[in-house]
Amino acid sequence: MSNANDFTAVCPKLLPVINFGQMPIANAFLSESELGSIKKGLKREYSYNMVLGFDPETRAVGLVNAVPPEMMFHDHYAFFSSTSKGMQKHFFETARALKPYVGLGVVVEIGSNDGIMLEAWKGLGVPAIGVEPSLNVARVSREHGHNVINAFMNTATVHAIQESHGMRNRPVNLVFAANVSCHIQELGAYLSCISQLIGKHGVFVCEDPYFLDIVQKTAYDQIYDEHVWYFTISFMNTMLEPFGLRVFDCEHVDVHGGEMRMYIGHRDTHKETVAVAEWRARETDIELKLLLLERNIKASREKLRDILYGLKKSGKTLCGFGASSKGVIIANYCGITPELVPYVTDNTPAKQGMYYPGMHIPVIPQEEFKKRNPDYAILFAWNHLKEIQKYQKWFEEGGGKWITHVPNPRII
Repeated sequence: MSNANDFTAVCPKLLPVINFGQMPIANAFLSESELGSIKKGLKREYSYNMVLGFDPETRAVGLVNAVPPEMMFHDHYAFFSSTSKGMQKHFFETARALKPYVGLGVVVEIGSNDGIMLEAWKGLGVPAIGVEPSLNVARVSREHGHNVINAFMNTATVHAIQESHGMRNRPVNLVFAANVSCHIQELGAYLSCISQLIGKHGVFVCEDPYFLDIVQKTAYDQIYDEHVWYFTISFMNTMLEPFGLRVFDCEHVDVHGGEMRMYIGHRDTHKETVAVAEWRARETDIELKLLLLERNIKASREKLRDILYGLKKSGKTLCGFGASSKGVIIANYCGITPELVPYVTDNTPAKQGMYYPGMHIPVIPQEEFKKRNPDYAILFAWNHLKEIQKYQKWFEEGGGKWITHVPNPRII
């Protein structure tokens, strides 16, 4: 078994394939004063050239130009997992399904956010430690009584976990990470830390956006600064090989528009299931799939713009629903300005009164959405459609219609 200081790092060399142009940080929502400073030329809004690349050798798909992690994960991070009732249910069901892996050990959750999954473990009576680099969401989790280390996952964090009060005599039998592994720029070092935590008998379970889903649904809004990698099982196995680890089981999950949950353990301990081979067999011709995705993305942009401008021209009122990272990408890539879509509604207090990065569309509370009662709402949070329709039933009953771009732009 390799350790943190003795492994051959696999470093993908990404070649540019899809260029989205200049993009802001997707979760860098602006306050009114920040926007005022930008408009006066007193402050410059950060942007970078967002390019999706491919490495034929490792079969990696990822961002060619990475944004420094501290610019994305900090003391005013704008994403709070617990605002979604659907995700609360998902994580409780996930914790219950994974509980047998814990045994008499402990769970470590990487990227624990505001404690949505830690709360599920607490309800099941399972000891768990969260690792969360963004201070504001880590603070919320601690206020709910969770054990949280406010740090990025690195060797020092591994030592802190191993020396954590009350955990020293318990093995880390399960490490869990939801929508986190795709964020890690230094993936080899990250997996080295995980290999130290789980040893030869523990299990690492991660679920992240699956590249084949992005292609199938033309879900290009999954591509943004935080998502450095777009996983396939084949690529993950390449990265795991130096540590004696492999994906031994997997299952497709529907959250966030389609993710792959991968069960990872030491190759000498865990037998590979049939499901792994079945999914890997689909992961062929990645470069051709990228070229197809590029064509479909451009066509999707033009069709969505035609729909929105056609409605605007006919006098219909528009808004956006869900101040999500996905929505920021759609708005910036498609050139959706406040003149076209005057506001976006969201139920996250931290985002209300703020402005979309890049396009500067204002974000308002959902109570205001009901008062204004627009004719059409763009589903910037399309992956939560079922939950949205449940809690915003009045909108469709009153004649309102949703607009989505997945898998192709259309009015629902």
